[in-house]
Amino acid sequence: MLHQGLDTARRPIRTFQSSNPDEVIDFVGRTLAPHGMDLRNPAGMTAKLNCFNFSHAQIVDIQYGSEVTIEPIDLDSHFLIHASLQGSTSIWSNGVEGVIRPDNLYITCPGKGTRIRMSKECRHLTVRIAASAFEDYLTQCLHIPVNKPVKFFSDSESGRELPQVWRNLLSHLIMQSEMGPGLMTNANTQRQYAMLMVEMLLNHYCNTYSEQISLRGNDLAPWHVRRAREIIHDSIDDSISVGDLAVRIGVSVRSLQNGFKQFLGMTPVEYVRRHRLERLHKALSTGDPQGSVTEKMLDCGIVNFGRYAQYYRQQYGCSPSETLRTRRVG
Repeated sequence: MLHQGLDTARRPIRTFQSSNPDEVIDFVGRTLAPHGMDLRNPAGMTAKLNCFNFSHAQIVDIQYGSEVTIEPIDLDSHFLIHASLQGSTSIWSNGVEGVIRPDNLYITCPGKGTRIRMSKECRHLTVRIAASAFEDYLTQCLHIPVNKPVKFFSDSESGRELPQVWRNLLSHLIMQSEMGPGLMTNANTQRQYAMLMVEMLLNHYCNTYSEQISLRGNDLAPWHVRRAREIIHDSIDDSISVGDLAVRIGVSVRSLQNGFKQFLGMTPVEYVRRHRLERLHKALSTGDPQGSVTEKMLDCGIVNFGRYAQYYRQQYGCSPSETLRTRRVG
């Protein structure tokens, strides 16, 4: 059953309650993403969903009241950002198992085969955001060309602050929508809040554009993190270590590690790896198509070919040779 306090055009809030599995599957499919659902105890389902619209983003407070397994989830052109309010949920995405807990965020990306298992105690705040919103922010606000799909690396938010700030932001938006539904239907207000969500995730949850974003400058990052990035960008020595960086900058290894995790959302080693992968991808995609993969790896300071080939596949979904082959065919 769908309840609305005001006309839909005036109030972007929908409240749905049902114990009918077919109604629940239909509503959630239309609201978040098409999917199948397996219920351990169909008679025990007491689903409650509150939906809040914010431009190209939608917040759904969801609780099934029964153990459910959801698969497959057809995201197509949207991201789902999962924040558990209570209970622990198992999730399998692209063959990798993860957990949605009250102290983390988990993002499922378009094109990923995903399965979720929720216990009857679980309650989630799930946000659905169009992939185009992230692409528009990158191109229009950061002036970064989108030459590959936006992908977030599961369970890799920057430190422990983001999950708490994210939940607080969603709680604030829900409260504001309930207290001032007329004000919160303003298109510009909704667009600004949606942009804030997109900006927060792109800047603080590791993704395929994290390095380009960091290269645009982060005024909040301390001097030793900025200096370490400069050294990394100027170096083609694959053997560069965290210890070497710390000595050259004059800080402790721990300070350097903590600074990278807090402000860039990754360790210095991961940053070096991402930087080299970005250089390699650019060289393979735009450089001389007649050169070999090995030559291009060496030009990017990569000497461990096998390991970086694995890293490359994990980040770009194909091998370096496949990228170069596509370039030659094109």
